[in-house]
Amino acid sequence: MRVIKGLIALLLIAGIFGILGLYSQLENLGVVTTFFQDLSFQYDWLFYFYQVVMLTLLAILVLAFGLVLFKPIRKKEIYLKKEMGQVNVPLRSLESIARVSLRDIVNIEETQVKIRLTKHQKADVEVTVIDEKQQQLLSKGKQIQEQIPQALQQMAKLETNKTKVVFKKRKADASLLPSNKKGSRVI
Repeated sequence: MRVIKGLIALLLIAGIFGILGLYSQLENLGVVTTFFQDLSFQYDWLFYFYQVVMLTLLAILVLAFGLVLFKPIRKKEIYLKKEMGQVNVPLRSLESIARVSLRDIVNIEETQVKIRLTKHQKADVEVTVIDEKQQQLLSKGKQIQEQIPQALQQMAKLETNKTKVVFKKRKADASLLPSNKKGSRVI
């Protein structure tokens, strides 16, 4: 991550330096204009370097624009049409419905449920279960994958695209004195 941040920082510094150089060719900025003119006469390769930098910045900007433009729309609530009108069900309520439906299968205090809604009013469900014993994972996983779509369909009339179940093992509690550090001695 630091390498990427460093590369982006270098590209931005080079871009600012290049833009300042281009602007100094349009307007007379005194010492800055003279500096950039001397630089362009002494170092011919610098011109080609800034062409590469500018094309790289252009590619990054086009990529960022494409990500913003084509990012899938995530909704925070679903809309249920009833006879009397419309009911808005927030995402937290859907997660609670899914979590409560798992109470017979796993311990719901150690279960985390995340639901993402697509623009077509369908849900992508991710369930993370912390299980110390790690027994009967396949049967529990299948039960969870069957139970959550049924509960969401019954309670909120919501269809599910996929249900992903992740089992994690709880980390052991750390001892009072870490084993890699030496305790202080008093003589």
